[in-house]
Amino acid sequence: MGSSRTLANTEGNDLTVLGTVNGTTYVHVPDSITPPEQPTEIAFKESTITPEVKEELKKQRFVAVKKQLLRESLENEIGDTHDMIADCMKLIEFNIMLTSRLAADYFGTEPMSETTKSTYGQRNQQFLDGVDSGAIKLRGDLDDINDMFQRLMVRYTRTQELINEKYIQELNRVGL
Repeated sequence: MGSSRTLANTEGNDLTVLGTVNGTTYVHVPDSITPPEQPTEIAFKESTITPEVKEELKKQRFVAVKKQLLRESLENEIGDTHDMIADCMKLIEFNIMLTSRLAADYFGTEPMSETTKSTYGQRNQQFLDGVDSGAIKLRGDLDDINDMFQRLMVRYTRTQELINEKYIQELNRVGL
C-alpha cells in the first residue's frame, strides 16, 4: 500500500514547496524562521538553485498557480486579455506614429508642424513625468532588465521559428 509524508509547515505557512527536479523537492524556507520538526523521511538540506533547476521549477505547479492567480487578478482589476491587447495596440500605434513622424521630419519627407511637435512633446513629457514620479511603473523596474530582454528575445525568436515551421513552410509546401 505504501504511505506518503507531507511537509510539516509553520503556523503562518512560511514554507513553500517550489517543485521537484531530478528527485529533489525544493522548498523555500525564509531565513527568519526555523522549520518545524519533519517526518524522518524529510530531511532539509540547504541548496543553491542552478539556472537549469530554476527553469524546471518555473514549469511546475507553484509557478503555474501563481500565474493563473495573476491572470485572474488582472482580468478582475484591469480587464480581460482582449482589453489588454487593445491597450497594447494603442501604445504600439502611438509609438509607430511618433517614430514615423520623427523619421519623416528627420529625413525631410514630411516636416512636422510646430503644433504636431508640441502635441507629441507634451505626450512624451507626460509619460516621462509619470515614470520619474513613480506614477508609471515599468516592468524593467520590477524585473532584472537583462533577464527580461533575454526572455523576450528567446520567446520572440521561438515564435518566429514556430510561425515559419508550422505555418509559412506548410503554406509554401501546398502552394499557398
